[in-house]
Amino acid sequence: MKKNQPQSQTNAAIGSETIEPAQASAAQNGNLPEANPKKKTLKTGRIKNRNSKSKAFWQDVLDFFLCALGGVLYSLAMNLMIVPFGLYIGNMTGIAKIILELMRHVFPNLQDITGIILMVLNIPLLLISFRTINRKFFMKTIVTIVAVTIAMTYIPIKQLIPGLDDLLTISIVGGIVCGFGVGLGLRAGGSSGGIDILGVWITLKKPEFSVGKVSLIISLIVYVYALFTSPPVIVIYSVIFTMIYSLVVDRVHHQNVKISVMVVSKNREILQYIIDETHRSATYWEGHGAYTGSEFLVINTVVSKYELMRLRRGIIEMDPQVFIIENNSVNVTGYFPSHFF
Repeated sequence: MKKNQPQSQTNAAIGSETIEPAQASAAQNGNLPEANPKKKTLKTGRIKNRNSKSKAFWQDVLDFFLCALGGVLYSLAMNLMIVPFGLYIGNMTGIAKIILELMRHVFPNLQDITGIILMVLNIPLLLISFRTINRKFFMKTIVTIVAVTIAMTYIPIKQLIPGLDDLLTISIVGGIVCGFGVGLGLRAGGSSGGIDILGVWITLKKPEFSVGKVSLIISLIVYVYALFTSPPVIVIYSVIFTMIYSLVVDRVHHQNVKISVMVVSKNREILQYIIDETHRSATYWEGHGAYTGSEFLVINTVVSKYELMRLRRGIIEMDPQVFIIENNSVNVTGYFPSHFF
């Protein structure tokens, strides 16, 4: 005959779990103990993961839309401002225009097929982006090139404002709109193809370059041709247009605008978030508030202006009481790779 165990050691079984008598009594009264914290954590993690995937999906949708919009803006400016006045742009579109002019010597009645020529020229460059740059960059570039090809094919070549024939105004406005369109695509993680792909590829290899600088270097080919086939005034305004275009591309793209960021927060997880989000390092130290004496973590890092927008949003979500100091356009000496994606 078994001896009864002391009341303090008696366990009551409910389901598959063993709980203490007080918990058993609570279960009989309908007050079950709280669920396993580990299971609750796993469930919360799944919800966060699902929300993160949904957010990433809609961000990709927005990026693809911006790539297509940038391609259309670029094509509008080209067909309604630049091409009607015979100006050249020192990129793959300019080379496509040169090929079209040479083809018209053989086929005088050939229609404007600049968009189609541009698509053919971009095929080998797309292979470069697919193999060596980034698969998502490749897909976004495909969307942008298709948008440019369709827009340049169907948008009629005519003056946007009849009577406006001031080449300086056309060069400035056209450079701003074209540069904004291309920069928008680059900012969304794609490109309009051609020189932009070469620019991104070369800049990844040589961080001291930028997409705009690469575009200016390659423009020399187009200008040498224009110098022998067009009046000097056309060449001069083409150079002005391309320089404005290149400057706007760099400013909209935010690739070369470096920002020094100092973050003051009690949340130590922000430090790892900065590393994971920007793939850059940071310097940190312990600080104390002069008024309250509270302990804080002070983090200092340098990011591009494009990275800053994502970083700021994420840090504020993690700590709504965070204190962020931003110092615009700082000069960096040392290794600071360009991040495009």
